[in-house]
Amino acid sequence: MKSALIYASSHGRTANVVDRLLVQLNLKPEVFHIRHGAIPVDFERFELLLFVCPTYGLEELQEEMEEFFMTWQPDLRGHYFAVCELGNYYGYESFSFGALRILRDRLLALGGTEWCEPLSLDAFPRVAWPQLARWATLLNATLAAL
Repeated sequence: MKSALIYASSHGRTANVVDRLLVQLNLKPEVFHIRHGAIPVDFERFELLLFVCPTYGLEELQEEMEEFFMTWQPDLRGHYFAVCELGNYYGYESFSFGALRILRDRLLALGGTEWCEPLSLDAFPRVAWPQLARWATLLNATLAAL
């Protein structure tokens, strides 16, 4: 399956998560770090789009990812997606997923189909690596079922 992994990382934590995820996946996606104001390729050529993005502030996207999504207008009918958001969730009794909700709603509105359940990865003060490993296993199982 032709796939792309699209991520934004301001301080390196998301880049580290992406590196670890790539080692665990049975598929080898093309990897794209969204840079300020740039859309590097026509992502519509991929069957599967994996997004990894941190949540900032009060349910906000990372700046470059937000700019990307404001200008990106593809027709994603017939395309699949999966989303991993990073955040600080430990100790909060009630929280709402920011990047996940924003990305997921936008991808569905563009006609995409969610490939498997998303991941809200507790990534501060340290990354919950077992959560990421479980999600990679889920992604691999979904791929094997195709």
